[in-house]
Amino acid sequence: MYTVITADVSQAQHKAAVGELLQQYHRQTELEKAIHGIGLQTEGMPLPAKYQDEIDDPEGSFAHSHVLVATDGPDVVGMLVLTVDSQASEVKRLWVAPSARGLGIGSALLQQALRVAKELKSQAVRLTVWPWREPALHSYRRLGFVDVQSWDSRSGLVCMELVLA
Repeated sequence: MYTVITADVSQAQHKAAVGELLQQYHRQTELEKAIHGIGLQTEGMPLPAKYQDEIDDPEGSFAHSHVLVATDGPDVVGMLVLTVDSQASEVKRLWVAPSARGLGIGSALLQQALRVAKELKSQAVRLTVWPWREPALHSYRRLGFVDVQSWDSRSGLVCMELVLA
């Protein structure tokens, strides 16, 4: 059984686990971007510095964000970063380890992020997702997110938002 908690990325255990999940997330995303013709990343190449910085220093990279993790006993199997703003908070870096997919962990992380955003008086939660990530798109829409006009400079991203009551 898994539990969703707010990570303390200043602690070595959470820092290492979040760093590992970020590594998986960024490697997979860069590979998918290359497959879809919008990136150059190939296996074995270093990640862009901005992504490597997140992996190496999640505490500094997400100092003004909430890092949520899903734990299964001592193992961290999923993560989500929520940047809170009173107008529109933003979900970033949602990732569930491949071995833990299909158990509702991604939805549980998102539900907790929505609770945090609501508690902190955010009016909406937004996110971006690549269009080929169809399972993620389906999950977001099932939770009530709708497609909105893009606010992101990267071409091809689907921008979504959920207005909080």
